[in-house]
Amino acid sequence: MKNPQDMVVKSNTLIEASYSLTVQEIRLLDIALADLATYDECEKGLLTMHEFVHIRADEYAKIYDVDMRTAYTALREASETLFTRYFTYNVQSEAFPTHQEHRKARWVWNIAYVEGQGLVKLAFTPDLIELAGKLKGDFSRYHLKQKAPLTSVYAHRLYEMMMQWRKSKVVPSISYNELRHRFDIDDKEYKRMDNFKSRALDPAIRQINDSTDITVSYKQYKEGRKIAGFIFKFQFKDKKKEPLKTISKNVDNTKSNTDSSKLTPEKIPAMTENQRNTFAHKLLNNFDFIRDYNAQTIGKSREQLLLWVEQQLVDDDKRQELRKYLLLVGYKFPDHNKK
Repeated sequence: MKNPQDMVVKSNTLIEASYSLTVQEIRLLDIALADLATYDECEKGLLTMHEFVHIRADEYAKIYDVDMRTAYTALREASETLFTRYFTYNVQSEAFPTHQEHRKARWVWNIAYVEGQGLVKLAFTPDLIELAGKLKGDFSRYHLKQKAPLTSVYAHRLYEMMMQWRKSKVVPSISYNELRHRFDIDDKEYKRMDNFKSRALDPAIRQINDSTDITVSYKQYKEGRKIAGFIFKFQFKDKKKEPLKTISKNVDNTKSNTDSSKLTPEKIPAMTENQRNTFAHKLLNNFDFIRDYNAQTIGKSREQLLLWVEQQLVDDDKRQELRKYLLLVGYKFPDHNKK
């Protein structure tokens, strides 16, 4: 897997789509989509022709904190069912601009499980590649490891809905019927509102609040006497501040008896063109960087973003501002700069 930060990128159209997947299938796709997000736009076209994304059992086990036997079983079962799965989404019709097209598309066009190796190989359909893995337009991002603890399909879908509105942290009103549609709940299931809330919605929110990086709440709105829908709000949980020695692990801290308030963080020296290009790619795959610089990155193509980051790394002051992110993605201080 190319992407060490495990960033999953999906279009809002895909997040709003209707589909039926098991938790194992969702997890398998999340790993594969995180890999897709590392490809440049020109490379993504190649994926529709001959290149397969590989997902290994040891990778699955590590991300989802399960034993190898469980990982083997999950990959084998997901590989047997994912080929027949599809999603339904809406787009504006080109021929009839005032009308919506209701489309159905498959997730993969080819999938294989390598017996005895705990390896799944899959190839995405062109439809999915068009709706995932991009950093421009109406696309949402989330960190794979933040969603990994979720074991409820409804919690997975709800978490992704929150990430669609991560800037405002308020999900505009969503009707009861639309939420059921996104949860892929059949008309015969949870017919009563109290059953829907107690069996689907509330457990999903509890799991998100207990296991992820956000806290979700909601309010109901009515039409007449009936509950017609919901308005969701969420907040990111406060991050625990890491000790200075962890964040600055590449800095020589031999003078441990020095007053820490007088220490000046070591400056990152000028970078070569090759270094700037390398770390620009790494920063754009770093969830913290993309989150904190969302206003500067949204709406730009991958090529535009790479150029912008490289320009930041040329400027000495800007480079120091990016210091913590550079350390997070593996920057090492040159030996001759250490004291």
